[in-house]
Amino acid sequence: MDRHLSLSQAARLIGVKRGDIQKKIQANKLTVMEGTVVLSDLKKAFPEAAYEDNTMLEKMEKFMQDAVHKMAQSEREGSHVDALTRRLVKINKELADERNRADHMEELIDSMKQKFMELKINTAHEDTFNEIKTWFNTAVKNLDEEKLTTPIVNLEHQIKQFMLPHVRLLPSRHDFISDKSETLLESALRSGLAVDYGCNNGKCGKCKARLLSGQVERTAHQDYVFSESEKSQGYILTCSNTATTDITLETEEAVSADDIPLQTITAKVKKTQTINDNVIVLTLKTPRSQRLRFLAGQHVELSLNTQINENHPEENKQPLIAEYSIASCPCEPANLEFHIPIQTDEPLAKAIRSQLKNNDSFTLSGPHGHFVLDEDSPNSLIFVAWDTGFAPIKSLIEHAMSLEQADTIHLYWMTTKVENHYLDNLCRSWNDALDNFTYTRIMCEAKTGVIAESLMQHIHNEHSHLMNFDLYIAAPGHLNHLLKPLLIAHGVKSQNLHFESTFHGDEITD
Repeated sequence: MDRHLSLSQAARLIGVKRGDIQKKIQANKLTVMEGTVVLSDLKKAFPEAAYEDNTMLEKMEKFMQDAVHKMAQSEREGSHVDALTRRLVKINKELADERNRADHMEELIDSMKQKFMELKINTAHEDTFNEIKTWFNTAVKNLDEEKLTTPIVNLEHQIKQFMLPHVRLLPSRHDFISDKSETLLESALRSGLAVDYGCNNGKCGKCKARLLSGQVERTAHQDYVFSESEKSQGYILTCSNTATTDITLETEEAVSADDIPLQTITAKVKKTQTINDNVIVLTLKTPRSQRLRFLAGQHVELSLNTQINENHPEENKQPLIAEYSIASCPCEPANLEFHIPIQTDEPLAKAIRSQLKNNDSFTLSGPHGHFVLDEDSPNSLIFVAWDTGFAPIKSLIEHAMSLEQADTIHLYWMTTKVENHYLDNLCRSWNDALDNFTYTRIMCEAKTGVIAESLMQHIHNEHSHLMNFDLYIAAPGHLNHLLKPLLIAHGVKSQNLHFESTFHGDEITD
């Protein structure tokens, strides 16, 4: 393949001045493309030149050969050239987008400056106009000063992330970044990967993986003892090691709900937060030695272990058990979040509302359900929640964010009252912070037909077609049944529709 050289490189190579090369270009005896010339064209344009700097050409040849060799070798060994390339392309695109955005903003500011100069204001409004003009000039001055002093923290952070060790998992070929302050298991879970693990403290051996390439460092004590065969094959515990170089691991991952085993664990109340008169956010902390393995969107059975009301023992005869969706991301397995609707006659909800204390304990059984993310799909994502059906949707959204694979994510949260958008600020913060995330809140009557019509109207206004979208909807069953044919008629493929029939929330009438 012909080499492209900058004009400076070409001048050094043949021992002439840049001006001589530019004369050849002006005389159409040498072609330049984006500031470079092709080596074969250079030789034709300067046939008499003595190509003395052969070392440079030899270095270039060697560099190209080594690069090709390393790329081929990395593919054979399962290395991370493609992961690094993807991250570099992403960073470059984000930087280009920010530059374009900054250019557009500066053009807008210049246009506004020009408009202020052109406007003629009558005497009655002159004071108001001058006040606005003064405010605008001050804002522009402050913006210019801020541009000079504000560090590019986000870009620096991404560059640091780019330099951290990358881990490839086989056979899935999933990649994640290994932060040296975390174990490999913690980094994998934070990245949204459902790798196998158990005790998380080096005892059970469930997180063992085979190290195929690269180097790791032990960062935590482990009691699990490998057999001689496992040692010779390079097995490690991901809960006790971190990566010091790019590495490749052979390990199993859960790719569907059927791959997650049913578990029974005890978790203590870490925090209860009464959002409003309708919802309490309950956070349970699992033991370090027994995290709950689950996929985003799944639910568990909660059973309260504490006797709540000693003065009314007849109330204790009612089983304090109910099924709730997990609202937190699997990337945070130590802290499990649940959204408890408290305006119900359900015994467990009443107990949580009235007398639950920190360090009370629950028995968790599960997980259950197949309302999980299709991680192999390349489609953009639309999430629809009715009332506290937001809980599994929140888990799915946070999981999708950790995977960083969807081009766009859109959330429609439907309910009957403003206060039922109980985590509205969280959704707004996602909308403000993420370029690819949009949030629409919808308020309507609790009637199936009205809800369906309202949702379809919003979707129709914002999406001309839905062929390249996956939809995840958490709502009462009869609403799901009505929405399915409407969405298919709007272009959604049936295999791209995922429904969860919610357990709790405002009742919907036909």
